[in-house]
Amino acid sequence: MWDRFRETGVDLAAIVVDSVEQNRSMVDKLLLPFPILSDPESRVIGEWGVLNEAEARIAKPAIFGIRPDWSIGYRYVGEDFADRPDDDELFAGLKEVTPGGQR
Repeated sequence: MWDRFRETGVDLAAIVVDSVEQNRSMVDKLLLPFPILSDPESRVIGEWGVLNEAEARIAKPAIFGIRPDWSIGYRYVGEDFADRPDDDELFAGLKEVTPGGQR
């Protein structure tokens, strides 16, 4: 699947409320090819509207496709941990952030 992201021409990063140490451990354990950034005070998560108010300090699953000009070309926010787009929906949305796919 990571090859498909590379073919699309997007870079990945995750933002979570966990500590830097927890994130480093997760990246190492899962051999993730992208960084996990730490937002323990939920500043970014809150500002981007994905803080799960029902479960304090937990973010809703969300994917943002950010264009080179910093505008948002794709946004998906799920209701719970299992609510995520399927691959076809995700990659169709990511076409909106790549240079050849912008509308």
